[in-house]
Amino acid sequence: MAIRIPIDEEAVRGWVEVAHGSRILQHCLRDAGDPRPGSPFAQVSGLYPFEKVSDRARAYLMAAIEHLIFWADLQAPLKFHPEQSTEVTLRPSYTLARASLESAAQAVWLMDTTDPMECIRRHICLMRWDLQELRKSKLDIAEKAKAKVLEEDLVHRVSEVFGDAQVRAPQGYLDVIRSACAADGLTLEPDDAERIWRAASGAAHGKYWPTLELQQVIPGEEYEPGQFRSVRIPNVDGITEVLRAAHAMAQVGVLRFLDYSGIDIAASIASAHEWVGEVIPLKEGVDRQELRRRSSLLAPGGDT
Repeated sequence: MAIRIPIDEEAVRGWVEVAHGSRILQHCLRDAGDPRPGSPFAQVSGLYPFEKVSDRARAYLMAAIEHLIFWADLQAPLKFHPEQSTEVTLRPSYTLARASLESAAQAVWLMDTTDPMECIRRHICLMRWDLQELRKSKLDIAEKAKAKVLEEDLVHRVSEVFGDAQVRAPQGYLDVIRSACAADGLTLEPDDAERIWRAASGAAHGKYWPTLELQQVIPGEEYEPGQFRSVRIPNVDGITEVLRAAHAMAQVGVLRFLDYSGIDIAASIASAHEWVGEVIPLKEGVDRQELRRRSSLLAPGGDT
């Protein structure tokens, strides 16, 4: 039984905002270049000149944005064929948003401090976590041992400043996400973030409960007594919520990255808005020059 239900305009508008907002963040990050002399990242590098904190932060954010852009290119592409239609299914949207949320949260937590030494400590915690995951991914005993040595060398390198317990790896992504919610500018409460993350994780891992909790079930024919054929349609509000959470985390991360890099945030965002204004498709009759004069390309109810 095939049922097609169109998505309402308000939901579509929210998805377009996430899509174009993610493209703006990607442009800002790609345009950022190296940290400026005297910037917080430069100060951190002066104290810890080994693995660059800025490179790690950029990598976390690029991963977060790539997931959102992949979703955007499918659900809100820059170019639509006149006869194109897109089917929205539950698990891909939740899976990509979850991956984005997890990636961005690492960068946000890393940079959610004005103390260079605290930033370095968090950097070491994340690096240690990375090396532990690397070790687990190896089957060869010698390769496992090599990864273990890298972790031990890292801990030894900073041992005069940080004790082993101070640079312990995070307990998992939920630990990092909840901690990242403390960042200024992020209106995502830890409990809400956990609820959203657990729903996304359940969907991503094929758990059955999201099939019922995150979808509308439409019963069909009764093929056995008490057993009905059914069609399940994703709850659009739930998809919007998880996408907005991921985008919000990525946005705070990118803004922190620009600030830590000593970059003019307003100029960077203005440049990204101008670029998006050149590439987004417009409704028939909308003048692109007029659109550029508007204060925000992403204002709800706009013509994008």
